[in-house]
Amino acid sequence: MNKVTKRVMALFMSLTMVLGMMTIVSADTQKTITVTMTIERFTIGQGFLVEPTNVEVKEGATVKDVMEKLAQEKNVKINATSYTYGYYLDSISYADTGKLNIPQSILDMPSIDVDYEHGPQHYDAPTNTSTNALFEDEQKLGGGSYTDLAGWMYGINNVESSVGMDSKPVKDGDVVRLQFSVYAGGADIGFTSYYENIVSAKLANKDALIKKVAATTGNSKYDAKRTDAIKVLEKYDASQKEVDSVYNSYNEETTTPDATTQKITVKKATIKSAKNVKKNKIKLTIKKVAGAKGYQVRYATNKKFKKAVVKTTTKTTYTIKKLKKKKTYYVQVRAFKKSGKTRVYGNWSNRKRVKITK
Repeated sequence: MNKVTKRVMALFMSLTMVLGMMTIVSADTQKTITVTMTIERFTIGQGFLVEPTNVEVKEGATVKDVMEKLAQEKNVKINATSYTYGYYLDSISYADTGKLNIPQSILDMPSIDVDYEHGPQHYDAPTNTSTNALFEDEQKLGGGSYTDLAGWMYGINNVESSVGMDSKPVKDGDVVRLQFSVYAGGADIGFTSYYENIVSAKLANKDALIKKVAATTGNSKYDAKRTDAIKVLEKYDASQKEVDSVYNSYNEETTTPDATTQKITVKKATIKSAKNVKKNKIKLTIKKVAGAKGYQVRYATNKKFKKAVVKTTTKTTYTIKKLKKKKTYYVQVRAFKKSGKTRVYGNWSNRKRVKITK
């Protein structure tokens, strides 16, 4: 190797190292965003493969990135291929139980006849006795399962996408639904129909309820409402009224108040102090509210209290434990009174900002 070649190689290696370091620094400083995602098998009556889940990714991530992280977290085996035209999800292993309960409106879809260049092709709608050609191979569910026009498709914020997962960037707060279409190339999940005699299904927009379920997962306070929500979400042809009704129930802090409850007012609570004390704790002192039976405390690492943790106390002092060092937390409280078994809440206090340094 002559001197010129050596110098060129050295320069190339230096540039590679610098660019690599720049990439690492850039990745470390990128903002983290939250995307809600589901994997659904409603068209074959098998409900969710993965229920609504919040996935944290770096800003600039694509739908493919979100799906792969979700699959890793939920131990889902994705089988995909990258072609020159983009990324294609072939199938998902162990995603089919083998038990079909295809909605009647899909069973009633007409047959499809298409004239391709290589000749005419006839397709029939699936039945509940149809078999999955991929089932024996790891119970896969994907392209060609049950019909030749079946496969996985995704939508983002209730809009179908015309580009591959690797070409679709996501934003904070997006809802991505990965859905199995069993017939008509997505027309059965409400996507555009490319066949003259097939009308796309008119389905409810479930995004808001999906986000609500994901946000309250793990909070026992919402267990009953979450069960109701999953039930209506998994109902293929649930009406918008049904979906909205369950969503609105999440926002009801109490049961429907009676005449007595309506007369009760609760004064807005005030945090007298919020201090970081040893062992990663925040000690709160709450100004007593006349007639209050207790207080709710909520805290989160963001000002909008997304994924906030909510606790209840009957005392005017409360210690929040097991916090993360070097993190900044936002805290609010509100008082409540009781009318029978119903709680009546006051407004949330002004938020307090506390950085964990101890």
